[in-house]
Amino acid sequence: MNNPSLIVELFVKYLQDQCSVDEVKQLLKYFEIEENEEILRSLIRAELDFTHQGEITNSKEDAALLKVKSALIIEIKQGLEQHRFKRSAVISKWLKICAVWLVLAGSGLLIDHFYADIKSYLHPVKLMTIVTRPGERKLLTLSDGTKIWLSPSSSLEYPDQLKGNLREVKLEGEAFFEVAKDKKHPFVIHSGRMDTRVVGTSFNIQSYKAQISATVTVVTGIVKVSAFNAAHVKQKDVMLRPNQRSEFEQKDGSLTSMDYPNATQMLKRKNGILNYDGAPVQEVVADFSRYYNLPVSIESKSKGCLCYGEFDTNRPLNIVLEQLAAAINAKVIFQKGEYILKGGCEE
Repeated sequence: MNNPSLIVELFVKYLQDQCSVDEVKQLLKYFEIEENEEILRSLIRAELDFTHQGEITNSKEDAALLKVKSALIIEIKQGLEQHRFKRSAVISKWLKICAVWLVLAGSGLLIDHFYADIKSYLHPVKLMTIVTRPGERKLLTLSDGTKIWLSPSSSLEYPDQLKGNLREVKLEGEAFFEVAKDKKHPFVIHSGRMDTRVVGTSFNIQSYKAQISATVTVVTGIVKVSAFNAAHVKQKDVMLRPNQRSEFEQKDGSLTSMDYPNATQMLKRKNGILNYDGAPVQEVVADFSRYYNLPVSIESKSKGCLCYGEFDTNRPLNIVLEQLAAAINAKVIFQKGEYILKGGCEE
């Protein structure tokens, strides 16, 4: 077999319209050698796998290889420098035809490591970032089918292609995840000094920088949460199952787990319906400020209150605040463009 790396480099150069006539001849010469056909299959599949999938027969596969070779011969005859446009049209036509044929389900003919390397070279991974402003929520579907509901005042960094052994994203803020199941490629969310690792499950992560603690709440499946110190050395792992939650304390780096029977409320939370079962009113007001993009202040008498109830942030803020005020025996005042909670449970 010829040097595979040289064949790969030359084929990539060919796809990028950078081959001379002599180089095209050399490429054709490579593929006249029977044992190099496996590399050709990998090269073509790497270029085409983004847009087409399907099963093929051996006869159709052989025909596809012949057509690609024919395209090289045509280009040699026409002369690359004088006919770049014609070459692009010819090879584009044959590559589209081959796309339907060159996915070999379970076949040993493809060389996996060539495929991965070539695909990465032709289509490098790009990091994307999605951001929500205060009062804004977004739904994102990744290339593997994973769905992510991003809460207000949050950001998610993610690759446009999920490649390699891990599917990794980076979260700041809050999001609800429905991760597509893939045992061979675990899904990892990096959020500050906390990593959340899953295979296929649904859960909520809240990890705002300004918060005292970060939480992971599991609705379905099994989740592994890891805590790291400031030098990013792992300190502790916990395993969570449905109706369980972990809390990571930002100050001391401690990580604990607990039962959380109301985990299914997270399904509502991703749609802006917030439930609280004895949460400090300051936490509730902080959520409201993010969801409505309006400042809400609390008088000292109200700060010690605990909140119980369900609040639909799809409704106007004044209505939701009146509901909160009634729950803690307080009053709502709108003053100088700001809502203020006065009085409360201590009275």
